Amino acid sequence: MTPTRPRTLLLLVLGFGALAYLVAALAYGSLPVLPRYAPVSVVLLAVVEVGMAKVVRDRLAHRLDRSGRPLGRPLHPMQVARAAVLAKASSAGGAVLLGLYSGLLAWTLPQRDALVASERDASVAAFSAVACLGLVLAALLLERACRRPDEPESLESEA
Repeated sequence: MTPTRPRTLLLLVLGFGALAYLVAALAYGSLPVLPRYAPVSVVLLAVVEVGMAKVVRDRLAHRLDRSGRPLGRPLHPMQVARAAVLAKASSAGGAVLLGLYSGLLAWTLPQRDALVASERDASVAAFSAVACLGLVLAALLLERACRRPDEPESLESEA
């Protein structure tokens, strides 16, 4: 499995951002109101992935605690593979959501004076976009932690 390319994530953000802006411009009045707690689940997923990254990194590097004992049992290769798949899916999904919320934010921010609902939607979209950016960063951290400690950092020569 190849590492996630930042270019791919950027294209997802830009493409879905343009799509969300277009949909908001054409049909904002018929869209449902953004739920106030929309970013909470994304933040929770990001926190879980950061914790998983620490556990995976420590166990793959065979780190020891203060008394000299291993921090935990060694991970089965399938556990590491599942964590890597979760990381790749979360980075792509987070990039899509980041694009959607950013596009919606870009449309609602200038409309705050004209439309009452757009002020609330703009703040929810802003918090959600920040949460999605955190998810993408956490997913990239988890993906990096899933690499073998002796694996080269860059696979540019193979591409």
